[in-house]
Amino acid sequence: MTKKHLDVVWEEQPDQIRRYYELLPSHERLSSEVEFHLKHLLKNAKMEYAHLSHRAKTLESFCEKICRKNYKDPMTEITDLAGVRVVFLYTSDISIIKKIVEDSFVIIERVDKSDGQGAERFGYNALHYLVKIKPEQVGIRLGDLHTLICEVQIRTALQDAWALVAHHLSYKQELDIPKELRRKLNALSGLFEAADD
Repeated sequence: MTKKHLDVVWEEQPDQIRRYYELLPSHERLSSEVEFHLKHLLKNAKMEYAHLSHRAKTLESFCEKICRKNYKDPMTEITDLAGVRVVFLYTSDISIIKKIVEDSFVIIERVDKSDGQGAERFGYNALHYLVKIKPEQVGIRLGDLHTLICEVQIRTALQDAWALVAHHLSYKQELDIPKELRRKLNALSGLFEAADD
């Protein structure tokens, strides 16, 4: 029987669990603030969206990532301790949402998860940003949050649905999936993408 990730981190790096709990309230506040800011900006742009949510990374997910990625300094290497997800309706809206995010925050990194996926691959498609609050937005209320990073995920409703399906697949490596099932998953992924278009 293998040990749970939480047990492994508790035994090998208990200081990381302490640091996680020390920073958890700040990550919760940061993700809430970024969500609030985006909701306001999307409303001003008269932009319809399907869903907007925020979260701080759970302890279980934090420990799993430490074990899977073998991080030595998780609090600086894990960049999604605070997260916001924007689920929008139409692919034609992506340029407006990108502009809102890029104009409103300090952009640390931008990753298009669909880049580099071959035509024969199924996978997770979304746009991810790592952002910080702009210095001019930092006041007394947000002063202690300006050094922290928040991940902003942007994806269509159909990409979101596919992400839920993909998340529940028990296989970690695509090559571990039986060939017949892989073919069906490729077809399903293609249908989601075609429906978005």
